[in-house]
Amino acid sequence: MTDESTIAESDDPVEAVIVDDAAQATRGRYGWLSLTVAALFGLVYAYFLWQAVSLLVQLPTNLAALGLSGARIPWWLLILGVVIPPVVFGVAAAVGRRENVGRKAVLFTVGLAVVAGLGLSVIALTYILIFGPVLPATSS
Repeated sequence: MTDESTIAESDDPVEAVIVDDAAQATRGRYGWLSLTVAALFGLVYAYFLWQAVSLLVQLPTNLAALGLSGARIPWWLLILGVVIPPVVFGVAAAVGRRENVGRKAVLFTVGLAVVAGLGLSVIALTYILIFGPVLPATSS
């Protein structure tokens, strides 16, 4: 395939897309295939961001409905939960800037694992800081 020919004119268009993406990766840019992968992963990261914002907004209301004061809410932790998904997505996108599509997908997947783990940790630690540690009942 020459530089003047297009992907549609090539004998193997899938191979041409992969070669074009590899050429974009060496220049440190995102090709259309990499942008598509990043956008799909971005939707999942946005879901985690939506969950964190939901917890930040709804927790005081839920505590008030239970008759508890919101004085013990760890705001710093809830805000940290909102900050984590976009920061991890940005780091994965920056680190994968010069990688091929497969490696970018692996980086975004590892970032999702980090976001999910930290998100669950934020929820658990928030619960512990509000209600205190819950110890199992011992039978005597």
